[in-house]
Amino acid sequence: MTSSPRPGPVVWEIAAHLRLESDTHVGAARNPGDRAVRGDADLHLDRDPRTGRPRVRATTLAGIMRHELAARTGDPDRVRALFGSFGAHRDVPPSTGALDLDDARAVLPEGAAVAVRTGTRVDPATGTVHPGRVWRWEVLPAGTLLTAHLRLRCPSPADEPRLLALLLTAVAALEGHGPGARLGARTGRGFGAVAAVRWTASRHDLSGEDGWLAYHGRTWAQRWAAEPPADAATRLARALDRELRAHGRHPAADLAARTDTGDRRHRAELRLTLAVGERPAPPPGPPPGRAQGDPRPVPLMLGDLPAADRAGEADRAHRHRPVPDGPDGVRTAPLLGDTALYSLLKRIGARLVRDAAERWGAPPERGRDWHAHWWGADTTPAASGPAPSRVRLRSASVLSGGAPLTTTRLTVDALFGDAVDGHLFTADLYCGGTAEAVLDISEPDGAVLGLLTLIVRELATVPFETLGAGTGGGNGRLTATRARVSVRTGGSAHAVDLITALFDPGSGEAATARGWLEALRTALTATGPGEGDR
Repeated sequence: MTSSPRPGPVVWEIAAHLRLESDTHVGAARNPGDRAVRGDADLHLDRDPRTGRPRVRATTLAGIMRHELAARTGDPDRVRALFGSFGAHRDVPPSTGALDLDDARAVLPEGAAVAVRTGTRVDPATGTVHPGRVWRWEVLPAGTLLTAHLRLRCPSPADEPRLLALLLTAVAALEGHGPGARLGARTGRGFGAVAAVRWTASRHDLSGEDGWLAYHGRTWAQRWAAEPPADAATRLARALDRELRAHGRHPAADLAARTDTGDRRHRAELRLTLAVGERPAPPPGPPPGRAQGDPRPVPLMLGDLPAADRAGEADRAHRHRPVPDGPDGVRTAPLLGDTALYSLLKRIGARLVRDAAERWGAPPERGRDWHAHWWGADTTPAASGPAPSRVRLRSASVLSGGAPLTTTRLTVDALFGDAVDGHLFTADLYCGGTAEAVLDISEPDGAVLGLLTLIVRELATVPFETLGAGTGGGNGRLTATRARVSVRTGGSAHAVDLITALFDPGSGEAATARGWLEALRTALTATGPGEGDR
């Protein structure tokens, strides 16, 4: 009589296709190798030194997942169980986690290439570029696929449900729960949005000799060759469920009970519908209860090189980028912008805070420090380095509707009033259209919600600030047609329609907004220990 093998370790091999939802820059730790595509960029993408192909390091992916698990559970023991510990604290010895990852290689969309963009540092006081603060950096386009390989090691089948549940919680951001996941540089301005589009999973029982040899007998090339097929599961839970059922296990109810996908963070999100246009002039008489008429379309220009078929006819063109279209498709669409849109909202907020502080008799430096706390700054009084932003643009906004517009302009001699020879320029602009923009705010209070209300009020009525090039000629005016802010704490959420709050003073939304504005006034005018939360 032979005894059955004792339950042994179980290894899960998981592969995922991660798709970039917006332009992304994941920088290299050192200068790229000779086989990398150098170009004339100052900041290069991280690349595989053997092939020169762009990649995302395993440590970057692990950091995204570790942060998500820690934020959602608030339990360091759960984080250590999956990702281990580096022994940074004397009371916590170093340990190895159950999850192991490989670097993810990037595959660009068909016909797309690594772009080189120009970055600048703008002086918030003057709105002009700081002298010498201009650089060029490589950017991966939206639609780029990253193939990620993960291995989850379970000491025994009894540990399997708990570790799988932790893994499902860690990938929640990659699957679109909450604000989503971001990687690389300038994520606060809409760069680096990434999402998982398909998963595949294989379970290996190493308790027996056959299972052990089947797993360890393969080369790394054979393991890495396993990529998610086109019909793979779109959620990791489905891929795990299929494999567990194939091995005679029924995990659906157990995993659902153990998985904690609730978001314990205190955060807010502002969803805006922005039209490239301006409101028509109001009719005579008392002001209407709501904004009247649809915005009148205006041109917009975020400068870029013209397309290949327009290279000989246009000097400049409005920016178009690949954007995801369905699980696998990618299309080229006009953008409302990422850095440009974020800078516009930040600039409006800075002016409103300055004016409010002056009206309420607050010191100007207090308003600047408060604004820098939420929107970030190059330096702060408390630190010599940059201050991070707590208000973040989720991803680049794509324009829908509208139409391309080609214009020609010339330079006029100021003395004689005629055209200057050789100074004729043709531009492919974009006219009209709407875009959806989402701002995420970490740990919001009433004061920052009051500032967002004032920003929406300006965009919904008569905005003073404009976006892009040619603003002196009427280009780049944006109008908010819808605005909704949701405040989330744990499993509860409270939403306020800011357009209703602005145009219906007797509504409950207006009462909530007035409370936020009072909190903003308190934040700007209070001094000493009782100044309240920032």
